[in-house]
Amino acid sequence: LNVLASMTTLSGMFQQCMPRLVSLFECVGSPGDMSPDMAALLEEARMLLLCAGHLLTDDCVGETPAIPESVINACQPGRGGPDGDACTGSIVTLVDMLKSVAESQAVKVAAYPEDPRLSPLLAKTLLWFFGRWGPAYLFPSSDEYRENSAGGILGANSTPKTAEPKVSFCTTLCLLYFCHWPQEKEVMDESTSLLLALAKRGSTVRTLMTQSPSFEKMAALHSVCASLRHNASPPEISTAMSTIGGDLSNDVVRGYMRLPYDDRARVLTCLVVACSEMSNEKASVMLNSCMKAVEAPFSNLVQALGNKQANSKDINVQESACLSILLYSGIVLASEMSEPERIPHFITPSLPYLSGLMAFYAEDLTICESLLKLFRDYAERYIAMMSRSQCIELFSASASLLKHYSEHHCHNRVVVPKRSEGAEEEFEEEQKYNDVVCAIQLLIHLGTKDFTSACNAGYTTMSSSNGLETTQITDVIFFGLQQILPLMSQGLLQFPTLCQQYFSLVGFMVETYPEKLCALPSFDLFHSLLESLLFGMSHPDPLVSKSSLVGLASLAREHIRTHALDAHLSKRPDIFESCTARMIQEVIFQPIIWDRLEPAGMALLPLIAALGVPRFVGVVNKISQRVLGADDERRGRLHNAFERLVRPEVLAKVANAAEGRDARVVRVQFKRDFDVFVRDVQSFLIVK
Repeated sequence: LNVLASMTTLSGMFQQCMPRLVSLFECVGSPGDMSPDMAALLEEARMLLLCAGHLLTDDCVGETPAIPESVINACQPGRGGPDGDACTGSIVTLVDMLKSVAESQAVKVAAYPEDPRLSPLLAKTLLWFFGRWGPAYLFPSSDEYRENSAGGILGANSTPKTAEPKVSFCTTLCLLYFCHWPQEKEVMDESTSLLLALAKRGSTVRTLMTQSPSFEKMAALHSVCASLRHNASPPEISTAMSTIGGDLSNDVVRGYMRLPYDDRARVLTCLVVACSEMSNEKASVMLNSCMKAVEAPFSNLVQALGNKQANSKDINVQESACLSILLYSGIVLASEMSEPERIPHFITPSLPYLSGLMAFYAEDLTICESLLKLFRDYAERYIAMMSRSQCIELFSASASLLKHYSEHHCHNRVVVPKRSEGAEEEFEEEQKYNDVVCAIQLLIHLGTKDFTSACNAGYTTMSSSNGLETTQITDVIFFGLQQILPLMSQGLLQFPTLCQQYFSLVGFMVETYPEKLCALPSFDLFHSLLESLLFGMSHPDPLVSKSSLVGLASLAREHIRTHALDAHLSKRPDIFESCTARMIQEVIFQPIIWDRLEPAGMALLPLIAALGVPRFVGVVNKISQRVLGADDERRGRLHNAFERLVRPEVLAKVANAAEGRDARVVRVQFKRDFDVFVRDVQSFLIVK
């Protein structure tokens, strides 16, 4: 890639396009509508921006942002004589030109937000460019690059003096869009992404952000609007403004107040991460102010609901509850801040009250889902850094939350997935059951080893005041699982995300605590579990199939060891025959067997042992008759293959629940025999 030649070409095209674009923006505010020529000019500028973004930056999602190596090499002063300096100069000039264009449009947006000649799509693309360029080019470390040279483009923005105007510009640009285009969803997405990417870049960039007047204004706007609903009255706005103080105009506050609640939460995430430097006293003051602005209105809401001074059915009260929950979620999502242990210290005292909201709004699926998301994200991000008392508080609050949720959204819920024609329709249909996914994910996090170990710390058989017994945690998880099981129809399990999360939970719990699932209180619940496992064993996703097969194997082994399924077998004696027959026909005899060979073999072995040889022979006879019909030759080969696979001495050890070395020897031997069996059977089942 010839970066200098590419930059020269791009710069020439920008120099032709940008003056016309700035001239277009200067006409904004005067009478006129969008013309085809104007639309073509805006699209031309957008396409040039995309080209510049892909040339100068890489997509670094999940990675440390870095300048592309080809750009580093092209800008090295010693490599190509003056070409290195020319390439660096062209990049700096191009970025300054784009800053000028972005500023021109943003200023006009602040004055004339409704003018049709202003393009949200162009604004989104400009923010996208700076969101990729800023984290990579501001304060780059030469240690991250192979050449390890501080010259060229690496030195262009490597000092606070050179980087500060860029950071301030990005912050001001985002603030203008927050206040004047709050309903432009894609612009809001890119604005918050840009701020968060800068805040995560490091302590130096965070310090520059907190020094920006626009950032201070953004923090003040959050503090004012943290208690203001979209339909807040003028007296409420005036009261909030007078409480916080600061140099904020009424129009700016009203504009920021129109931001959707989830976007306000994302702005709060950016504020928390950017203000997280503990050595920066100014940042610490701003952080405390932002957090208290969330805590105070929530405390007032909880107190009003508890004292029955507020009606939970009132639309304004519901709006306030939604806003508070989402703002707490914004704080929880700031786990990439410096010293993130401060988040559990702030969140823990509020957990019982957040969980308590479910008692008031259990019938409101929107609030239920928001609460489940909040608890799921909190558990996922902070379990590893929580103290014992914080884990116990999370457990207690989660148990109460799941209890109220299940009472209203599991028992009488009718699940009727519709057949979707396209991927977009299927995604929208799956979103209707996102609350179920969140509940499953929360149960998964509560079952992790880190969480149970932290809760167990301090527990003794003499006193449980200092900790929780493992069975207390597993009882809550199984309670949640019991509520969810009736919903898990084959139609619902067609949704990929829900299916993966459900089998992740079930596979872990069946493998770890099979005795509890064998002892489910009703046959209908056990039947729902069994049918979901049988559905999952032939699922296209290998992880889902493995979880299902491991689950079936665990149930069979537990029955061999303790006869745990006797109660269910009394109602349906053919459970093991049905499971074995379906596994052989739907998995072992199918081409899908090759990506689940080992778990299928390890599931078949205990199923055969639980059946016994005579009953297993009956299953094989029925299968051979159904699959091969009157083909006596292939039926004979199939019977011979099963005879070689099923060795009486191996089954005897499994049926006697052998453990230790004997069990390992049996598994290794059967695994080898099963591999030979599958290869043999697959060859003559497919080809005569």
